[in-house]
Amino acid sequence: MRYEVVTYDYPRQGGVPDGRRPILDVRAAVVVQDSPATSAVSGGDQRYREVFWHTLGRMMLLYFVPLLLLAAFFHIQYVRLTRESRRAHLEVIAEQQAKTFDLFLRERLANLANVINDPEFPRTGASESGLRAFLAELQEMSDAFVDLGVVDSRGDLAAYVGPVDYPELVNYRDQDWYRALLAGDRQSVITEVYLGFRGRPHFTIAVKPLRNDTGQVLRSTLSPEWLSNYLTTLEGASEVQAAVVNREGILQVTTAGSGELFRDSLFVPPTESNRGSVTGSAFPAQYAYAWLSETPWALVVMSAPGQGAAGVAGLPGGTFMIMLAFFLLMGVVILVRARFLAGQQVAVQRHEAELSGQLVQAAKLASVGELAAGIAHEINNPLAIIAEEAGLLKDSLDPELDEDDEEPLDLQEHVDIIHEAVFRCRDITRKLLTFVRQTDVRLELHHPHRILDDVLGGLLGNELSISGIEVVRQYDPSVPELVVDSNQMVQVFVNLVKNAMDAMADGGVLTVSTQNRGDRTAIMVTDTGCGMTAEQLERAFLPFFTTKAAGKGTGLGLSVSCTIIQNLGGRCFAESTRGKGSIFTVELPHPAT
Repeated sequence: MRYEVVTYDYPRQGGVPDGRRPILDVRAAVVVQDSPATSAVSGGDQRYREVFWHTLGRMMLLYFVPLLLLAAFFHIQYVRLTRESRRAHLEVIAEQQAKTFDLFLRERLANLANVINDPEFPRTGASESGLRAFLAELQEMSDAFVDLGVVDSRGDLAAYVGPVDYPELVNYRDQDWYRALLAGDRQSVITEVYLGFRGRPHFTIAVKPLRNDTGQVLRSTLSPEWLSNYLTTLEGASEVQAAVVNREGILQVTTAGSGELFRDSLFVPPTESNRGSVTGSAFPAQYAYAWLSETPWALVVMSAPGQGAAGVAGLPGGTFMIMLAFFLLMGVVILVRARFLAGQQVAVQRHEAELSGQLVQAAKLASVGELAAGIAHEINNPLAIIAEEAGLLKDSLDPELDEDDEEPLDLQEHVDIIHEAVFRCRDITRKLLTFVRQTDVRLELHHPHRILDDVLGGLLGNELSISGIEVVRQYDPSVPELVVDSNQMVQVFVNLVKNAMDAMADGGVLTVSTQNRGDRTAIMVTDTGCGMTAEQLERAFLPFFTTKAAGKGTGLGLSVSCTIIQNLGGRCFAESTRGKGSIFTVELPHPAT
């Protein structure tokens, strides 16, 4: 046997037909008795699974989800701070490398300026041997110097030492850098990378003397490859990929992975500020930049591949593994705890259901006690008939009485009367036992009129007659059969009729009526008794509430009845007027077609 506790809340307002007053917040228990074959299959395991998943979901919402949200919040903050820190770090690297690269170019220009302003330069600089000596001195200072040349006032290359063997006279008069150097107040100039006469990428640095009486210019070529290697030796070079770009975004100096010379850079630094950084969907990485002061170039850096490797979205791998292990541990703890609580809750519910089942059975037995007098009278009538007929048969067997009889006794007639009385007693006791016994709940099609007739006739008919109560049946012939348990419905109707009888102590009229209300059948039990006050009506369906004198009732009948109706998908209503009577209504749904 298993017992299930089912609670129902009756609405405080709305949904009540004909202005009837609903019963408030009724909670009770319904008893379900399983056969041994089905209880082991459909009882504990299914109920345990339902409670387990409910408990697990609730614990996940209460414990796991907040932790997950908290972890997500801190992760987002961590990623934001990491990106901000990385951005600031990239800006610092870009600025430091730009200053170092700027200083390098400034030193190279100073080296050339020292040569052209050397007092010996006008005398020896025009010769190849003298110019080669000066180039040797420059290359001792920096290997970036590739060659050295002197350009006269006409723009002709007057002297040159270096790896290139020019086949004819070279003139720089139309070169932009030469004209800019002569026309302006600048003492030096650094060109952008170009192919020039040699057909190889290079850029030129050139200076003019402090006193340019002769109009000479000293120029030298710097190797982009050497400068590229130089960038890889600067501070922070192992953390970034660096490149030098001009205002148009053309790469001037590159390192491995940053692009090729003369190509467009993926990122063109803005000219509004001397330094900064940018991160966005338009760029595959985070960039930082810093503009040089010696030339309109910007040094651009981006994070090198593999820097700041993370487990998930910027999270360090070790931290991610710790978080993963923590959440796995939390999941195991929650799972074990949910299983324990589910088992504990199912055990408690079973215990409560057993107590509730005993309470419902006690209500049945209490109803039987109240029915005892009527049932005894019902059984006493057929017993009296049996005794009388048995006496007649006994007298017929007496020889003395047999001689005086003029016509023989019809034994068959008297035996039939006894047989009918015996079966009448059997029917009464069977109905009583059916009402009292705990049986399997069988939801089948039963006609409510037949069940009502059994209650009004077989179980309570004699008691209603003795109490001077007139029974009026107002049945709607269109009412269909309903899917109910007949034994439970007998208990409901007995409780409703007994309450009506108790309200009509001096007799009255009991009206039992049925009617269709949409997709439901309504059964009304109306009495002309004492009625109830508003306060009593509010509490009528509450367990253990009764208006009867002490020892006259348990207060369980209406509570259990309403629970049974609600468990069948129906509703309970009550209305009453003090001194005029009460109407109790139950509504049950029509069977699905």
